[in-house]
Amino acid sequence: MIILIEEIFKEVLKEIKPSKTEMEKLKIKANEIIDKIWEVIKENNYPVLEVLLVGSSARNTNLKDDYDIDIFILFDKSTSEDELEEMGLNIGIETIKRLNGSYKINYASHPYVNGKVDEYEVDIVPCYKIDFGEKIISAVDRTPLHHKFLKDRLNEKLCDEVRLLKAFLKSLGLYGSDVKTKGFSGYLCELLILHYGSFINLLKDAQNWKIGKKIILKDIFEIYKDVDINKLKKFEEPFVVYDPVDLNRNVASPLSKENFCEFIFYAREFLKNPSIEFFKDYAKKLEKILEDREHGYRLILKIPREDVVDDIIYPQMEKLQKSINKAITKNEFVILDSKCFADEDYCYLYWEFLVHKLPRVALREGPPIFEKERAERFLKKYDKVFIKDCKLFAYTERKYYHIIDLFKDIVNGNLQNISIPKYVNPRKGEIIEL
Repeated sequence: MIILIEEIFKEVLKEIKPSKTEMEKLKIKANEIIDKIWEVIKENNYPVLEVLLVGSSARNTNLKDDYDIDIFILFDKSTSEDELEEMGLNIGIETIKRLNGSYKINYASHPYVNGKVDEYEVDIVPCYKIDFGEKIISAVDRTPLHHKFLKDRLNEKLCDEVRLLKAFLKSLGLYGSDVKTKGFSGYLCELLILHYGSFINLLKDAQNWKIGKKIILKDIFEIYKDVDINKLKKFEEPFVVYDPVDLNRNVASPLSKENFCEFIFYAREFLKNPSIEFFKDYAKKLEKILEDREHGYRLILKIPREDVVDDIIYPQMEKLQKSINKAITKNEFVILDSKCFADEDYCYLYWEFLVHKLPRVALREGPPIFEKERAERFLKKYDKVFIKDCKLFAYTERKYYHIIDLFKDIVNGNLQNISIPKYVNPRKGEIIEL
């Protein structure tokens, strides 16, 4: 079994690990960009203390064909936030222009420049230079410290172990901490491998994880000599990994409960039956298997997309779908599946139902006959009443006996108690039956 697993890992690494030539080429391009950045900084006499290449490509944990160049410009803390934004954008834009690339402005905690230089995607991000244990000023201030923490600790073997974990997660659809994926970030992957020493050790432990699993890296006690485990911040997420850079932050907070459980399950499945297939678009293959069946009634609520980023649109789609699901369940329709997704133009909320049409007759359960006041109220509300097991019951006619009628009322704004988010309004929607 051990030999089989080792052979699988070797084969996977052949496919996912960038060549030395590719990494050297990336390093040369990154240094060229950094030189241009310093050129712009010195010309303008900006208060920049350091320019740092960060991210997976800088730490040699990137997968093949993932050659993003992430560069952070570390400003002195005396710089105001407005000045940092203005100077950071100017440095980024001017640098990309001098390299004959294209650029756009993106937003995190503050604006930064995203550019394309030759075949490389480049992010140039301004932040403040802080030390370990020091309070952050902007959310991105942690990133250079993340890099410095890991760069000294990840040797070549551990880097390959990180790649195996990333490839495994990517195949399962669990890689990425964005709101759409709700999975494992690259930084979380690196911390997990650092903690367990190898991908296989991680899997062996993960197969027995439970909700509320907590990980505190031993390195934390080297950085912060007076750490008291009992006084660490408490988190409610299903998986907690304390950030060695900021002990008040859970690195695993974006990971959903469902995806946490999926990882546990597939760790167990791989160890039970090791196969290279777990690294080859496993989630897509599984989806095809699940789709190859008889389906219930399906429909999509198609809503024009507002010009907002995924980080905003996906939580709002989920909020709306959750609210609609309550109305569906309340009206006794059974949901087999529901999910949401979006493209550049539209938001799509999808449902599959066990049945789309119910009998007009409905049965309403009332109170026990011994509860006189409640019984009286029930009798005033319904007329076709009978007693069973000392309780009142009534036959009545349901408001929605076809699911499409319920959705028409949602689109027409006639259904109460639907929580409508700012950017995903069902009243602009179109009902599509599949």
